[in-house]
Amino acid sequence: MEYDLFAENAGQDEGIASAFAFISRPGYAEVRFEGEKILSFVQEHLILRQFVMGEARLRPGGAMEIVCFMPSCFFGPKLLRAAVKQTNIGEAFIELTITPEKVDGDLREFVEEKRVVLIEYLPASTRFRYTITANLQIKQDVRGGEGLYITGMPQWGDDDYAVVEFDDPLLSGGVGPQVPMTQDWTGLPEPILGEHNFTTLWEKRFLAVTLDTKERGLRRLTFNRVVNGVQRFFNRYILVTKPGTPYFYHKTDGTALKMTPQFGFPCGHHICEWGFDMHFYAMLPKAGADLPFKKGQRVVLGYTLEDVEESEIPAAYANATEAEIEADERPLCDLPIYEEPACGFTASAMDHPDAYCWRLTGQGAWNRTGGKEPKTGALEIHHGAEGGESTWLFNYFGPSYAANPIPPFSRHRLAAWVKADELDKVTLTFTLDAHQGPAMYSPRVPVVSIATAEQIVTRDGAWALIEFESQPSGTYTLAGRIAFTYTGKGSASMSGLEVERL
Repeated sequence: MEYDLFAENAGQDEGIASAFAFISRPGYAEVRFEGEKILSFVQEHLILRQFVMGEARLRPGGAMEIVCFMPSCFFGPKLLRAAVKQTNIGEAFIELTITPEKVDGDLREFVEEKRVVLIEYLPASTRFRYTITANLQIKQDVRGGEGLYITGMPQWGDDDYAVVEFDDPLLSGGVGPQVPMTQDWTGLPEPILGEHNFTTLWEKRFLAVTLDTKERGLRRLTFNRVVNGVQRFFNRYILVTKPGTPYFYHKTDGTALKMTPQFGFPCGHHICEWGFDMHFYAMLPKAGADLPFKKGQRVVLGYTLEDVEESEIPAAYANATEAEIEADERPLCDLPIYEEPACGFTASAMDHPDAYCWRLTGQGAWNRTGGKEPKTGALEIHHGAEGGESTWLFNYFGPSYAANPIPPFSRHRLAAWVKADELDKVTLTFTLDAHQGPAMYSPRVPVVSIATAEQIVTRDGAWALIEFESQPSGTYTLAGRIAFTYTGKGSASMSGLEVERL
């Protein structure tokens, strides 16, 4: 069989003049508008090993807004291949259907699923409107445990819905770099985010989402990795919103991405703090007390997605109250962040949305003004006369956590000022996780470098400077961690940590 790898498929309405075109070749397809790619489909993605729909643009010539969608409600990452067909086309629209063809575990015996993607061009506002609709038919009773993709997110209070995750779009620019990017790192297969991620051009584009919650009304939830990670009502449980009410994802230029559910059930929401993908849930009534979905049940779940101007955001949404951080949540997120080229230990994660923080295991405190130099802070450990073992740990080093690359066989120089009642009981540990291939599928081998009082290079009063060069990284390294540990009596402090790739 011969393939024209770039043949345009005009579908059943061949001959209609349209700015849209559907391009299909083995293993790949894309939608173009006036010759520019605005949406793509990949079969059995090389790294993700699943069917991928993404690279969505919402304006002609505009930025990529959605890195990827989740093109199946019940199969999730087990959907490996799908038939993508153009079913209709007109002067200003194109319609596609996505039908699962290959699913791990033969899960199609439980659910039949078809997804329809309608893309309309709205010339008056120079933008596209996506309408994505999932059509589901339950073929057997589903109680959970069948292997279907059903979220494990807990429900709030007395909520007891049958939950369908109907999409999980990953925002392009939902996060910015954790630290200043000093080197472009392109062409590697993971982590996979937006078109400018892991380059010196990488910037945060999305700031917050405003939604109309069932219990508290309109709230603006600012994207903050550490804060969102501890907000129970707004993110650690499924946040339920009023049926049919839109979500506005606010961007740095004042525009917003508007998502509007097109069904009569409440919608649910959860932010994944790693990359700010938006988990969308349909909160359906259960088929029975212990039966979420029953044989013969049909469900249609759709939503629209479009980019809107600042003037189109309703005033009530634009002026919505900030989502609350509860009193017992605040200590879990008001913590010092990691910084490059030096940690001053004065900045809180609450004020730096893209940063990750240090956390303490054991006894101690963050002292914002206790550093060696004026206007610097320190990580402190307090054991008293009994002694003990405590660690300040930063667990988010490396490009997996939106930071700079770690090329093969990299060495790092670490330096930190420390003081302690028993200086020989202080250790500074730098660990890099090496892989021999894609980190998702290959074993992790820690490369550990440890410094103690033996690596002190100079002293200044009570403070001593520990400085050392790490072991070389592995051939493929995406993540690591830094630990300041004290096992002695009394107190110990660390200030002015510097980390430099040599």
